[in-house]
Amino acid sequence: MIWKDITNDAELWTGLRIEVDNKISGILQLESGVNCRFKLLNKDIPILWGTFGKEYWGVWLLQNKVDWELEDMPIKPINSETIEASKNADYYKFWSRFFAKSLGDEKQPILSDGLWTLTIGASPENKEKNTSIKVGDIAKAFDVENPRWITWDIGRNDSLVALKNEPNEKNGRVKWFRKLVKQGSCPPILVWYLSCIGGYVVLDGHCRLKAFQIESVPVKFLVLDSIVEQEIKKDPKVQQNILLAIEKTQKNQVKRKINVEEINKVLIRAFDNRPYCHPITNAKARHNFEEKWTTEVRDMGISLNLNSDDIEIMIKRIEE
Repeated sequence: MIWKDITNDAELWTGLRIEVDNKISGILQLESGVNCRFKLLNKDIPILWGTFGKEYWGVWLLQNKVDWELEDMPIKPINSETIEASKNADYYKFWSRFFAKSLGDEKQPILSDGLWTLTIGASPENKEKNTSIKVGDIAKAFDVENPRWITWDIGRNDSLVALKNEPNEKNGRVKWFRKLVKQGSCPPILVWYLSCIGGYVVLDGHCRLKAFQIESVPVKFLVLDSIVEQEIKKDPKVQQNILLAIEKTQKNQVKRKINVEEINKVLIRAFDNRPYCHPITNAKARHNFEEKWTTEVRDMGISLNLNSDDIEIMIKRIEE
C-alpha cells in the first residue's frame, strides 16, 4: 500500500491518496445483482441489504446491527497511548495515517485493490477551509427504523448510517470519549462513502459519534472513498489564447490590471491537468442474486421481528 498527501489549490492539506496493489480483497465486500439489489458483508456476515426505489428517488436499507467481535472490527480499538501521541501532531494528518495503516493491515486488509482517498469531512454548518466533503443527517445516524428509507437529493447525498446499535450513554468508552471531546482530542469518526447508498456508513467510531452528540460538539470525520481517476486533457490553443489575453490586459493602459491572485486562479483552471477523481464503490456482481437476496431479507425480517408489510414494500421497491 502506498499513500501520498493531497493538498488543495490553497496548498492546504486535505487528505491522503491511497493506492492498494496487493492482489487482495478486503474483508468488507459489497455484492450486487439485478433489480438494483446490493448487500454489504463483513467477513461473509451480511450487515446490510439495500435496493433502489422504482423511481430512483431514494434507497431502502435493511440492517443487521451486531456488536462485532474484536477480530471482526475494521479498526482495532483506539487506546490511551495513541491518544497521547496524537496530541503533539497535526490532528487530521495523524489520524488519516493511523486509519490508513489499519485499513491496509496485511493480516486483515479492509481495502481491496485500487485507488482510495481519506479526506476531511464535516457537517455543512462546520466546514473548514480544508474540508472537501460534507456529512449530513448526523442526528439520524442511529435511526432505529428498519428497514429505513433514505431520500436522495441531486448530486452526492450526505446521509449517515451507523452499522452498529447506538451505544448507551453509560458505556465506558462513551464516557472516556466525552472527556476527550471536551479536551478537543477525540479522534475523528471514520466513514465510508457508498455510491449505492449515496451516503456514508460508520466504519469506526460509534462510541465517539455518540460522545460528540451528547456534548453537542461538531463531529469530526475522515471520509474513505473508492475512486476512479479520469485524465483531463487541455487544449493547447485555448491555453495559449488565455496567456495572450492576460498579457494584453496587463499591457493595456486603460483597463484595470488583473492582480496576481486572479491571474493564478485563471492559470490554474487553464493548465491544471491533475486527474479528476470519481467516487465509485466497487461491487462484486453475483449470479442468481435476486432469489438469494429476497430470501435473506425476508428471513432477516422474521429474525428481527420486523413488520412483514414493511419488508415487502422494500422488496417491491415501493417509494415512500
